[in-house]
Amino acid sequence: MRKINRALRQTRRLVPAVALTAALVAGGAVTAVPAFADAGPLSLTVHTPAVIGAAGGPVEFTETIANPGDQGFGVVLELSIETPAGAPPHALSLDYGNELLGGWESVELQAHTEADKVVYSGTTDKLVIPPGGTDVRLRLGAPMGEPHNGAGNGGVGPVLTFRTAVKGWRLDHPVEPPVSDTHTIKVKAISNHLLEVPATVVAGGAPIEFDAVLRNPTPSAYTNLGNVLFADRHAKVEVRGDDGTWTALPAVTTEAEPPAGFYLDGRNSSAAPDSLVTKRVRVSYSADTPLGKTELNPCVFVNEADGLPFRGTTMCSPGASVQVVAPTAPKPTAQDPAPAAAPADTSTDTPAASAKQKPGAGAPVRAAGDVTQAPAATPAPTSTPSANVPVPAADGGVNAEVTAAQAADANLASTGADSDRTGLFAGAGAVLLGVGGGALAVIRRRRRAG
Repeated sequence: MRKINRALRQTRRLVPAVALTAALVAGGAVTAVPAFADAGPLSLTVHTPAVIGAAGGPVEFTETIANPGDQGFGVVLELSIETPAGAPPHALSLDYGNELLGGWESVELQAHTEADKVVYSGTTDKLVIPPGGTDVRLRLGAPMGEPHNGAGNGGVGPVLTFRTAVKGWRLDHPVEPPVSDTHTIKVKAISNHLLEVPATVVAGGAPIEFDAVLRNPTPSAYTNLGNVLFADRHAKVEVRGDDGTWTALPAVTTEAEPPAGFYLDGRNSSAAPDSLVTKRVRVSYSADTPLGKTELNPCVFVNEADGLPFRGTTMCSPGASVQVVAPTAPKPTAQDPAPAAAPADTSTDTPAASAKQKPGAGAPVRAAGDVTQAPAATPAPTSTPSANVPVPAADGGVNAEVTAAQAADANLASTGADSDRTGLFAGAGAVLLGVGGGALAVIRRRRRAG
């Protein structure tokens, strides 16, 4: 009986305690462990670069994921890049920072075609977003091939569409509401240009000078770079160093390319982001260079193949035309005056002058029937061929078209010796005419005498 009473008393004490606990839980006075320790809602801010360089190095940027909760959240980033159709293999690269290892992890990009565009997409590994949020480091590049194997065909851009979507690492626990961002990124290229190239150069004469400018307008660093000037194989190309001395550059030729290429900075050079480098260049042509128009063309090659010059990702700029002219002909020297014509032989049949000429008087008067006057044999004026002198153009250079026209005139003038012969023939005709007039006077006298 005592045992039964003790059990009843314990039961009566337990029931109020259980009821009180249930009431406290129902009223929220007891804090229980939540069903999940996830944060939310997340937010995303992407700081993509405005520009990247075609065939240049990757450009780093950040994506800020904000987490207002007090618990960490596991996510992955789904990333995609769209570019117009025609992109070559290995056209784009994308990496994200591994904070644990302190390095970079590559995002394996898979390419597929959609209508008139190519979409490269990939996913990061798990990223933990701590309370308050974090910055995720990424870098995007457009290598246009692989090191020393640059793609020569196709391209990317000029505008890329970059998309980011934040997904829950656990498939059964998505990010709600969905978080995504879309940005556009321009693609620009490194280039070289020629400034103030003279319009003419003399074969075998002094060199012409001008500036070659290498400009990198992008935040991408360039390596494995070839800054090349193409010129005729008869050309000699020199670059002025910082100390003012000139260095002749070796000519690099291939069977497929008639001109020669001259590396202004050597092979496998580099260019820093947002840089502008100017080199002073001078070019001369040997005396056996064919006369006429020749071209100077600047090109940039990235990731040239080893042992295969001028094969890689290629970007060329408008060049300059130069007219190769012959040396200026020396001016003709003054000719000696022609000797005075000898007096005609006076025969016994020709009467002498009836009176001597007084000083200052006119020519002696002769009988009209006695002498037939012949025109003096005046030599015809000779035309001197004009020298092939370049004509300055409005921009301070030389007008190649005018120079070519002068060259044609000079060729025509070179046949001006025929006009000298015409003068000679006219003088000879005048002499013959004088002889004929004298013979006619003799015949008339003999008839009078008879």
